[in-house]
Order: sequence, then structure tokens, then C-alpha cells
Amino acid sequence: MSQSNQPMRKFAFLSRHTPTDEQFRLANDQGIFLEYIGDADAFRVTPGYIAKRGSFDGVVVVHPAAALRLVDKYEIGVFENANRAPIGEKPQFQAIQFHIY
Repeated sequence: MSQSNQPMRKFAFLSRHTPTDEQFRLANDQGIFLEYIGDADAFRVTPGYIAKRGSFDGVVVVHPAAALRLVDKYEIGVFENANRAPIGEKPQFQAIQFHIY
């Protein structure tokens, strides 16, 4: 449920892929506005790299290295994936929950 009595917080969305409608909805339900900022090397991304792209309360990441490199400065958002692809098939991404650390 959206936290309508509190201002929306803004999280950078760091990925090769733009957020899906479902990711926007799951984040919005927690009072988070997602702004796509493109991709970066998860092993080299810095808080300064994020700050150059805007003022953010947090960063949504896919790779754990990015989370570890950014967690001292930002809250970290991660979408839980329901991988519905059978073994041996191409994985499909379907966001089912949004977690903030």
C-alpha cells in the first residue's frame, strides 16, 4: 500500500534494463519513485557516480558488489525475482517483491 501521507523517496535504478511497470508499481507501493540512470560496472561503481546523476535516497541494484560499494551512502533496493523458467530454459524476470536494505 502506498504511503500517501509521506513524501515519495527517490531511488536511482542502476541496470542495463529500464524498470518494468511491475517494478514501478512495487516501488510506488512503498513510497519510492524510481529514476532510471543506466548501467555501471558493479565492481567499480561509487557513490560519486550516483551523485553525479542526481539526488537520491537510495539505489536499486542487481549485483551484490554494487550494493556493497554503495550501502555506506545509500539505502539499497533489490527486486525479488520469481524465476518461472524451467531448468535449461532462458530465465525470465518477474518482480514479485521490493526489498530495501
